[in-house]
Amino acid sequence: MLTPKELTRPVGWLHKYTKAFELGFQTALEYRLNFMISLIGAIYPILVQSFLWTAIFNASEQPVVYGYTYRQMIAYTFLAGLVARIVRTGFEYDIMDDIKNGKYSKFLVQPLGYFPYRLCSYLGQKAPNLVMVLGLLVFVLAGLSVFWGFSLEPIRILAFLVTLMLAVTLNFLIFYCVSSVAFWVIEIGFLFEGIRIVTVLLSGGIFPLDVFGPTFLRVMNLLPFKYTINYPINILNGKIPAGEILPGMLVQCLWIALCYLLAGFLWRMGGRRYVAVGG
Repeated sequence: MLTPKELTRPVGWLHKYTKAFELGFQTALEYRLNFMISLIGAIYPILVQSFLWTAIFNASEQPVVYGYTYRQMIAYTFLAGLVARIVRTGFEYDIMDDIKNGKYSKFLVQPLGYFPYRLCSYLGQKAPNLVMVLGLLVFVLAGLSVFWGFSLEPIRILAFLVTLMLAVTLNFLIFYCVSSVAFWVIEIGFLFEGIRIVTVLLSGGIFPLDVFGPTFLRVMNLLPFKYTINYPINILNGKIPAGEILPGMLVQCLWIALCYLLAGFLWRMGGRRYVAVGG
């Protein structure tokens, strides 16, 4: 198995970060059982929400609730559970450990950039899981299409895949920024979980953002969280008009650029406080 130490050998930059990707890929394969268990655990809240929305629609006796038809809402519930698994991070605990135990020091003295290393390792860890989740996604969409007549336009499927990749990148940068808090606070594992719950809620990973009202939705349109879960799903289920797809992608790219700049600033500030005390 590759180790970060092997990645610091004097080789071409592309080769180094390819090895970082391979390291992340190997790690994902080692812990694939954990991922499968977490994926199975995600089925329970999806079923609970499906029964909840069924009861709400039956009680309201209206064809549209919060701007969604019953089929759109159930499709959103299933897709949100899967997309939330795709964009989910986890590397922030590794970053906390690197900073806390002094492992970050080797990235300061050896020819390996910490940000590209973490990004390539993260993408490597995502690759096997992404294949499995996309397979489940195809299965769910096929079921919705066959049994419910859920329409799937090829252009929306393509747009969904593009926005999904942008969402994965954006969520990585959001939590990379959050991880920089480890320079100032030693034990922040509890903070990661708190922020994760809030971001999942604000991104529409639990309920569609329309549920919280138009004022809340207008605020979310200006923040990056919506564009990690809610936006890609609403492209696929037809909730977002075709003319608004490209502007939304541009907003995603804008937030990616802003989060990248913010991450650089936070890590430069945190680096000035960094003191190696271990490893």
